[in-house]
Amino acid sequence: MEEDYRPNPDDLLKRIKSEENNLKKGKLKIFFGMCAGVGKTYAMLRAARLAKEDGIDVVIGYVETHKRKETEEQLRDQEIIPRLRIDYKGTQFEEMDINAILERRPRIVLVDELAHTNIQGSRHNKRYQDVIEILDNGIDVYTTVNVQHIESRSNTVNEITGIQIQEKVPDSVIDLASEIELIDLPADDLLKRLSEGKVYVAEKAQQATQSFFRKGNLHALRELALRVTAEKVDNTLTLYKQDKNISESWKTTDKLLVAVGPSPYSAKLIQWTRRMAYNLGAQWFAVCVETGLALSEQEKNNLNKNIELAERLGAIIITTTNTDVVLGILQIARDNNVSQIVIGKTLHSNSFRSLWRENISNRLIHESGNIDVYVVKADKSIGRAPRQASRFHFLKSYNDYLIAFVTVCLLSLICFLFRDKIGYQTVGLIYLLGITILSLFLGSGAVIFTALLNSFAWNYFFIPPLYTFHIERLEDILTLVFNFVIALVVSILLTRTRKFHSILTINQQHSSIIQSLLESLNKTTSIKEVVQHTRNELQKSFSLDAVVYLKEKDGKGLDQKVFGNIDLLDSKDFSVAFWAFHNNKQAGRFTDTLSDAKLQFFPLSTSYGLVGVIGIHFMQDKKLSYETQAILKTFISQVALSLEREINNDLKNAPRNKTDTSMC
Repeated sequence: MEEDYRPNPDDLLKRIKSEENNLKKGKLKIFFGMCAGVGKTYAMLRAARLAKEDGIDVVIGYVETHKRKETEEQLRDQEIIPRLRIDYKGTQFEEMDINAILERRPRIVLVDELAHTNIQGSRHNKRYQDVIEILDNGIDVYTTVNVQHIESRSNTVNEITGIQIQEKVPDSVIDLASEIELIDLPADDLLKRLSEGKVYVAEKAQQATQSFFRKGNLHALRELALRVTAEKVDNTLTLYKQDKNISESWKTTDKLLVAVGPSPYSAKLIQWTRRMAYNLGAQWFAVCVETGLALSEQEKNNLNKNIELAERLGAIIITTTNTDVVLGILQIARDNNVSQIVIGKTLHSNSFRSLWRENISNRLIHESGNIDVYVVKADKSIGRAPRQASRFHFLKSYNDYLIAFVTVCLLSLICFLFRDKIGYQTVGLIYLLGITILSLFLGSGAVIFTALLNSFAWNYFFIPPLYTFHIERLEDILTLVFNFVIALVVSILLTRTRKFHSILTINQQHSSIIQSLLESLNKTTSIKEVVQHTRNELQKSFSLDAVVYLKEKDGKGLDQKVFGNIDLLDSKDFSVAFWAFHNNKQAGRFTDTLSDAKLQFFPLSTSYGLVGVIGIHFMQDKKLSYETQAILKTFISQVALSLEREINNDLKNAPRNKTDTSMC
C-alpha cells in the first residue's frame, strides 16, 4: 500500500504555483494571544531587536504601546517610519504610511494590531489590507492579533463574553501566515498584570475585570487561542507531509473520517462519527468517492441526503474520484493526516455473495497502515441493504447475457461451417477476438459468461474428439485454459478502463464549466455585465436563472435594487434574501429555512466580507445533485469575486467628494 500511494498531480501543480507565488511575496509572522495584555507587542519588538542584532533590516511601521513602560523601552534605537496624518471631520488622525514603507523597502516591518479599522480617507479600510499590500511587494511583516478578532471565532467569543466583536480579520489572512507564535499567559498572571496597572490604567482595569476580563472568560479564550494555534500547526504539518511525499499518518491529533455513500446505513455512520468527534473534540471529514458506477435515482437521492446530513452536523465534505473505493478513502485520509476511519460492517459476510462482493471493511483494515479503523454494525431495521461494489458486474444488465449468448451461437455456427478449412486452433483465436470486442461494450460478468460458453462450445464442437468434453492432447487443454484466462484479464482491464474514462469525462465536464465561467467573467466591465454573464452560464450549464442583490453602501443592510431577471421575484423573496445576507447562510427553496420561497438564496462571500446575495431559480424545480451543488458553489464564489472587483472599480471612479468606502 505504501508503494501504491502517489500524490495527486493537480495538488502538486497547485503547490508548485503556490510556492512560486510565495517566493515573490513577503512572509507573515503573527504574534498571537488570547486577549490584550498578554505581551504580544512586547514579544514582537523583542523578536525585531534580535533580528536587527543579526544584521537584518527592520523598521517599525506602526506600533501601539498603550503607554506600557516595558513595551516603550523596546522602542529605543528602533527605526520608526513616521505616521501618515489624515484629516477627518476637522480632526487629525494618524495611520500607517504604506507609501513610505514601500519606498524604504526594509527586510521586515512591524505592524501592530492587525484587526485595526483605518480612518476614512486611508488607502484601505482595514489594516490587514495594508499588510497584504506590503507582503505583495516582497516585504516580511511581523504583526499581532487576538483570538477574538479572527472572523470564524468572533461569534464564539461573543457567546462566551457577551461582547460583540466589531473588528475582524478574515481567516484567509491568518492562513497567509508562515509562522504563528502563541504568546500565552495564565489567567491569574494576566489578572495580576491588570491589577498592577501594566495593561490599563487603574480605573479602566477594574472595569475590565468585571466584564471582558472575568477569570472564566480568560480560561475560555486561552483554550480557544491554543486550539487555533494547534490547527495552524496541524495544517503546516499536513503541507510538510505532502511536500515530502510522506504517506503514513502521524497521530499528532485526532481526526476522523467517515465514508459516505448512497446506503441508508450511512446516516447512522455519520451520526456515530459526529458523536465520537464531539467527545474527542476532533475535526472530522465526510468523504464521498466517485467510482464511475452509475447510480439509480433513489441512490442519488440517498447520497445527497447523507452528504447534507454530514454538512449540517459540521463535517468537512470532501469528494474524490477513484475507481477503487478503498484507495480513494485511504488517499484522502493520508492527505489530511486522519487518525481514525469509520466504516460500516459488511452484511452477509459469510454468505455465498462474499465470493464476488468486495469486502471494503476487510481491505481498509489490512491496507490502512497505522490509521485506526472503526467498523460500526449496520442496523437491519433501517431498510434494504444497499448495492455493494462487486469485483465483477455480474448483473449489470440481463441484455448483456443475451447478447453474449447470441454472439457465441453465431460465431460457433460460422466456424462450424468452415471448420475443415480454418482448423480448430483458428477457431479458438476467433472466439478470443469475439470476447475482446464484447469487452468493449458488455459488463465483466457477461464477458466471463461468454468465455465459459466459448470454452464449452470450442471443446464440444471443434477440439478432437468431437461432441465430447474429453480432451486428449495436453496442448489443447493448455490452449483452452489460456484462452479463458486471457478473456478474464481482458474483461477486467477493459472494465477498469471504462471506469477511468467515465471519471475523466465527469472531471472534464466540471473543468469545462468552471473554465467557461472564468473566461466569461474575465470579459466583464460592470456589475450588470457580471450578472448577465452569470445568468448565461447558469442557463447553459445548469438550467438555472438568477437575480442578485448587493449590500448597501454602509455595508449594514441589503439594497433592494435588483440585478437580473426581476420576473422571477415575488413579494416574499427580498425578506428571504435579507435573511440569507444577515445570517450568511443559504435560505429559500430546497433548504430548511424559508423553504416556501421560489428561489434559493446564496450569500456572495469573499475574504473581505459579504458582497450581497444571489437568488437561484430552478427551471425544472428539481434539487441538484451534490456534485452539481459543489460546482455551483464554486461558480458562485467566482461571481462574488467578480462583483467585488466591479464594486471597487465603481468606488475608485466615484467623484472625489464621496468618501464612503464601506463597500471596498
